[in-house]
Amino acid sequence: MSRSDCRAWLVALVAGVATLLSPAALAQAYPSKPIRIVVPFGPGSATDTIARMLLDKAGKTLGTTLIVDNKPGANGLIAAREVVGSPKDGYTIIVSSNSAHAANQYLYKNLGYDPVRDFSPITGLTTNPHVLVVRSTLPVQSLAELIRYGKDNPGKLNFGAGNTGSLANASLLKSLAGFTAAEVSYKSPPPAVVDMLGGVIDFLSVDYFIVNEHIRAGNLRALAVTSKTRLKALPSIPTVAETIPGYELNGWVAAFAPAGTPVDAIAKLNRAFAEVIRSPEFERYMELQGMQGFATTPEELGVFQREQVAKWAEVLQKAGVARE
Repeated sequence: MSRSDCRAWLVALVAGVATLLSPAALAQAYPSKPIRIVVPFGPGSATDTIARMLLDKAGKTLGTTLIVDNKPGANGLIAAREVVGSPKDGYTIIVSSNSAHAANQYLYKNLGYDPVRDFSPITGLTTNPHVLVVRSTLPVQSLAELIRYGKDNPGKLNFGAGNTGSLANASLLKSLAGFTAAEVSYKSPPPAVVDMLGGVIDFLSVDYFIVNEHIRAGNLRALAVTSKTRLKALPSIPTVAETIPGYELNGWVAAFAPAGTPVDAIAKLNRAFAEVIRSPEFERYMELQGMQGFATTPEELGVFQREQVAKWAEVLQKAGVARE
């Protein structure tokens, strides 16, 4: 090979390597290994259930395996801190909620992360109205009767708080209605339900699907839902607003990655997750569980989240919940 031929060959080789290592070429390789989905609450919680519904279909669309990693505790603070400290490569994300990504900024003095600045929004997933339930042995049949019982029996009632939605709804309710009840804290809602079935706690604000079987079996009694309108899954159960006008407080679930995650990875995750959320199967399942699909663009989720941070601060202040 002549010197000029050798030089031409080397130039072509370098150009080929540069093409392979270009950002566009590297982006096309994502994902090339399993993606870990950190969930801030335990198995059986709304967040966990929604995350697991993404595994199969979204994994097929992305061409990789999705793995759920439950990290419950401190209303999602533990999980959020872990994800913030993870590599910003699209292989660790969080399926989170209004707890870790809105309310916690008000609840904790030393949060250890900024729920807006330290995360890249991927997509909204669901909006989740709560249902207010009481143990079946509590002598109340309606929200009005619960309020009256609380006023007539000061210091006797308690409630479970398995996440920020549970805490805020119960605290806001008793604040607006003018009765007292002691808080019993849990790492996630399912253990609170177990204690309620055992008679340890009196009432709980919780995602409907977590307690629907217990309601049907008569072990728990549904008194009201926290949405503006009645749930299709519970058409006979009134809204809280029918007793306390103007009341509305719903939870939500969304997906985020650490801030600085490549835009291409965010876009691919958004498309895969939104495809699942908009599917007829997912929509039917959500309706039965008292939830609604909430697919967004990353930009739309960012706007929504900033609004929610302000809203939850206002709600928690009104409910009289102090910072820890």
